Amino acid sequence: MSLTSRQTERVLRVLLLADREALRAGDARLGTAHLLLALLLDERDHADQGRRVLAAVDLDRARDEAARRRTRRGDPHAAHRPYTPGTVAAIDAAVRVADEAADPTLGVRHLLLGVLADGAEDAAAVLHALGVDVAGVAVAARRDLAADRSARPYAAAGPVLPQLDRVLELLRGLDRRLEVLEGGAAG
Repeated sequence: MSLTSRQTERVLRVLLLADREALRAGDARLGTAHLLLALLLDERDHADQGRRVLAAVDLDRARDEAARRRTRRGDPHAAHRPYTPGTVAAIDAAVRVADEAADPTLGVRHLLLGVLADGAEDAAAVLHALGVDVAGVAVAARRDLAADRSARPYAAAGPVLPQLDRVLELLRGLDRRLEVLEGGAAG
């Protein structure tokens, strides 16, 4: 299944914001730092949902730190800004995170975890330079994913299986009682 068939509207928006950040900085390629900045913008815009795993990160300081790490190769004003290899790897990692959680869609938390997956990439380096605990952010993002109660048909099967085992055990107990009752009625 392709990324475009799995991404949520918010992920699409984050990808567009990342492209805008790259353009704003005059960068010819879209890197993980651009994705991080876009995720910061997205979280700020969706703060009403309560969960902010990047609350400790100041957007302006993150932009300044990302600017120190930039490499400008190619035409920064090209219509199409190719992804750096790190960005491609981050998106692949995000898809793997969603697959591991059996999520049929790719959300912003999956993307954040993908961006943080490689500690050598610019996004993690920007956070480290700002004194942000990258591992703590990843733990908070995973916790946020686990707490998500939105409709995720495949992920919902996990908590149901133990309950299903209990229901089956109760039904077996009822079967045994019915057999005893039927045996007593026949005798």
